[in-house]
Amino acid sequence: MVKNNNKKEIKNKDNKKTKVKGNKKTNDKLLIVLLVILAIIAVVLLVIRIVGGKQLDLEDDLVVELHNYFSTDDLSNCEGLFAYDDGKVNAKDVSLETKVCLAYQKSDISNKTEEEWASDKKNSTCVQDDMIFKTEEDTKVCKVTVYDKNVLNDTYKKMYGEELTGTGFKVDNFHICYAKDDKYYCGLSETFTYTIGSESIIYRVMEKAVKKGSSIEIYDYFVKINENKCYNSYTSTTSENKECTKEYVSNKTKDIDYHFMEKYAIKYKHVYKKGDNKTYYWVSSEPLSK
Repeated sequence: MVKNNNKKEIKNKDNKKTKVKGNKKTNDKLLIVLLVILAIIAVVLLVIRIVGGKQLDLEDDLVVELHNYFSTDDLSNCEGLFAYDDGKVNAKDVSLETKVCLAYQKSDISNKTEEEWASDKKNSTCVQDDMIFKTEEDTKVCKVTVYDKNVLNDTYKKMYGEELTGTGFKVDNFHICYAKDDKYYCGLSETFTYTIGSESIIYRVMEKAVKKGSSIEIYDYFVKINENKCYNSYTSTTSENKECTKEYVSNKTKDIDYHFMEKYAIKYKHVYKKGDNKTYYWVSSEPLSK
């Protein structure tokens, strides 16, 4: 009897072992399924991140610097905010003179020398080679600022991702720069340009900045107000935003806040790419439909 009981115990133990073995196989399958699901989720999240990009802090120094490639400091300089147009603006299609002018505005030209050139006896101008400057008011001299080309060239490459060949350009409505040898010579232009008409008020505010691979995209809201009318672009006087105009006119305080911009202004996308020197240069700007 004892032997028989022992055999029964052994049999029961064998049954338990078989059952445990079965559970282990089931657990292995569940683990494999779980790992597959986790792998799929990881891939989906990676794709979303690649497509959607990484959000950047709007107060980040780099984001602020890139957004300020185009600023409202002086709209009479460098064609103003030419990047805010009715259609897409590509850097390659912008005139060289305009791009050089904008790079000049962003350059640190503290390391410079000042020269005084004697004027021509017959005219109120100073001429040297092919450079012509106008004399200072009530004087017979032209004040000329001279600085190294590399200062501007480095800024130009940083902003546009390409080398600059020396070229002259208008600084603003009154000043001009000439390129000669390894220097730039800047002073009063022989001819002036006057702007007639009411001055526009520009509002723009960043919505978000996104890093996608080697690119950064900055999205902002823009509106130009001239004679109490809103316009969707800086370059146009015909693209009136009538809904914005109606709201602006009815606003007695004329206060423009983020909520107003988000609701009534047009959204723009500005694209920048990383260059060889690891800085980001401007590629394009375009308005987005509401």
